[in-house]
Parts: sequence; structure tokens; C-alpha cells
Amino acid sequence: MSEDLSFSIPYTNLYFASLAPPVLRFIPLLHRFQAGPAAGSDRFTYAEFGCGQGLSLLVMAAANPNATFYGIDFSPGHIARARRMADEAGLGNVVLLERAFEDMQPDDLPPLDFAVMHGVYSWIGPETRAALVGVLDRHVKPGGIVHVSYNTLTTWTNLLPIQKLLSEYAAQASGTPEERANKALDFLETLLASNAGHFREAKALAGWLKHTRSGDIRYVLHEYFVRHWEPTPHSTVAAHMEGAKLSFVGTCDVIDSIDRYVMAPEVAKIVAEIPAGPIRETASDLVRNNSFRRDVYVRGPVPMTAAEHQAQMAGTRFALVRRRDQCKLTLKFPVGQVELNAQAFDPLLDHLVQGPATVADLARTVGEKLDAGMIRRIVTLHAAGYIFPCPTADADPAPSERFNRVLGREIAAGHGHAVLASPVLGGGVRLPAPRIAALAGAAPPPAAGTPERAGFEGDREAMARLGVATRAA
Repeated sequence: MSEDLSFSIPYTNLYFASLAPPVLRFIPLLHRFQAGPAAGSDRFTYAEFGCGQGLSLLVMAAANPNATFYGIDFSPGHIARARRMADEAGLGNVVLLERAFEDMQPDDLPPLDFAVMHGVYSWIGPETRAALVGVLDRHVKPGGIVHVSYNTLTTWTNLLPIQKLLSEYAAQASGTPEERANKALDFLETLLASNAGHFREAKALAGWLKHTRSGDIRYVLHEYFVRHWEPTPHSTVAAHMEGAKLSFVGTCDVIDSIDRYVMAPEVAKIVAEIPAGPIRETASDLVRNNSFRRDVYVRGPVPMTAAEHQAQMAGTRFALVRRRDQCKLTLKFPVGQVELNAQAFDPLLDHLVQGPATVADLARTVGEKLDAGMIRRIVTLHAAGYIFPCPTADADPAPSERFNRVLGREIAAGHGHAVLASPVLGGGVRLPAPRIAALAGAAPPPAAGTPERAGFEGDREAMARLGVATRAA
């Protein structure tokens, strides 16, 4: 059995927006299901399984101070790191547990409104997976929402023997985990250069190797140099989730709900003829060459009536998370480049510059009904990363401010955090670490009159709109 080199190396500490509670609430709503806490409720329980060093979890906790957040990870180093950040920020609504999923006890967690895992499911063995499903079965409330991301078989099949070769080669090499991983990658490069057998005309593999070698070695170790690495079709994951009475309702890749942006019309027609369910999802991944899924499940989704869906969608609030000048209308979606209609989309973006607005407000702004066309526009802007769903009311900003000060100090010490907690979003807003440092006053702002200064001022305005305090003059 190959050694798991990642055990002794901390994982990258990143923020994942798809784990934010308002995003997870929106997915069932988009597909006309009731799920999660009642609209407007800011008191809920949330657990992240395999939370790593906890950045996503802590951002959510800071931005949702009336909710309780649980982070579970088998690595004591990860939990210690997350605990220190939580303590420094005075986040009293975070519980951190050093646990393997197999070792979790019934009293470790309360009934959960949200349970999330990112970068976990494809990297654990069958026994651990079964244990995780058992924990979900015990703790997810009826109506609770579960997020699970994983590698599909679609584009990873040819890499299965390569991953096994790399992990086994590194296991017998000498040196630190990083050195052993690099020796294995060197060996693969030698095999590629032979142009023999499996490696003949392996352009895609060569491209993957080049991309992999340019990345963070911590990510590479945790992604490929692990004992269990199992890309999985959607149908298999859905069958596993049935063990916890969880039903698939949609994906956080919301653009998937608009066929014309993800596949050619003739392909969409073929897929549409497949009955809704796991086979359609797996077939869709294959025809789109989709390599990664971020799926949302619900324990007992309740279909909405047309009137219920209309009312809840009308009251859903969205916030602009980019500077207005960065919201270009030429977008790249799976089907290719898409040019959005300025008359349809610019008024929505212009209105959101003033602050968060409900879907009903946005429909009134353009003088249109809240119909399927308006919802498609909202989904398109969300898929572009320009707008995100947010709670119906802003949270107490004090916890976010405290946590953001911790992030600022860590950035000054050399950590590459690229997110700030927002009490408006109920989650995080991404910014490059150097810009965060400048906005926090830990680094000088760009010189007046320069394009960089204009961008800096635009970011400061965007942060103010999202309730994020800045200190730069």
C-alpha cells in the first residue's frame, strides 16, 4: 500500500464561496424546493467535514455571528491553526474537533441545518466514506442542506494509472514529502519524454504535468500523493447519499441550469430526453467534459408551488461583489464566449452599486415581471461571479471586523489570505492579499492619480458596500 505523503503537510488555507450559507440556501430555491432554515433566520447549525485549517469555516462564522459552526478534521495541526485564529478574533460561535470520521461520537454534533465538505469525498477510502454518510444520517435535520464536491470520472480516467504511479514512486523515494513528490514528477517527465506506449502523443498529460508543477506543492501533495484517490460519477455519489436519506437538488455551478450556456442546442436536446436523475447528470458531465462537481443535497426536499417559489425568489437578496468596472459583459462559459445584452444587464448591475437588492427590486428597476427570464439574468450574473445571494438583513459587523484584523496581521506576516469576511454577504469577499494589506493600512496605497489608485478606491467603495471596514487614507 502506498504511503500518504500529505499527512505531515498542512493543506492550503483557502476560501470557497460555494460553502456560504446564503449560496447553499439559494440552490434548492432555484430548483423549486423548500430546504434549510426559514427565510430570514440567522440562527442555524453548520458543520464542515474536513475543514483543513478552517479559513472558509471561520469566515462564515465571523459573518454569521448568531449561528454555530463546527469544524471537523483529523489533522491536529489543522485544528490547532484554526483554533488560534478563532481565539485571536474572539469568535465564540466556533467548535473545532480533531476527529477521523470513523471516530465521531453521537454527542460530537447537534442536529445540523448545513453540512459541507470540499476536497474530501474523492480523497477518502470506502470505509471512511461510509462513516461520513453515517454521520450525515445521524445529524442532518429533515430539510437540512448538504454540499459535497468531488472529481468526476469524466476527465480523470486517463490519470488514474498516473496518480497511482506517482504515489507509489514517491513512497519509495527519500527526502521530505515535497522532495519525494518532486522526484516522482521528475520520473513522470522522463517517461513522457520517452514517447513510448501510454506516453505516445500524450499532449494532454504533458499539459497537466506542466500545470501541476507550477502550482502550490501543498495542494499537489494533498491532491495526488494520497492513498485514496477515486474520481466518481454522479450516479455513484447520489447512491451513497441515499444512505443518509439525502436527495440531489442541484449544483452550486448555477450556470448548469441554463442549457444554452453549457452545451450546444443539439446536445442539450439529447440530454433533455434522458429522465431527470443520476443518469442524466452523469451523461451531462460526459458531453460537457465536466471534471468537478459541487453538488447540493437535501434531506427531504419539499417541492414548492408556483406561488411559493415566486414569493421566496422575490424576497431573495443579492449583493454586487465586484467593482462595477470589472463587470464585463463578455463572458466565457462552457459553451464558449458569450456576449450579454447591455440593455438587459447593465441596469441590474448599476442598481446593485447602490447596495444589496431583492430580486423583486431588480425586476422593478428594469420595469419587468419577475419571470423565468429575469431569474436567468440573476443566475447569469451569479455564475459570472459578479453577484452573490446574501441574508435578508446585515449581521453585527463587529465579529467580521475582528476576524479581518486577524487576517490583516497574518497577511503582514507573509500569509497569502485573499478573502475578507462580510456581514452583508454572510460569507467572504475575495481580494488579492496585497490589496487587503493596503486597505487595512498595513501597506501604502497606490500613488494618487494613477490607474492603480483608481482601482484601489473602487475596491474600497466595494468593501464599504459589503460592510467591510477599511482603514487606508
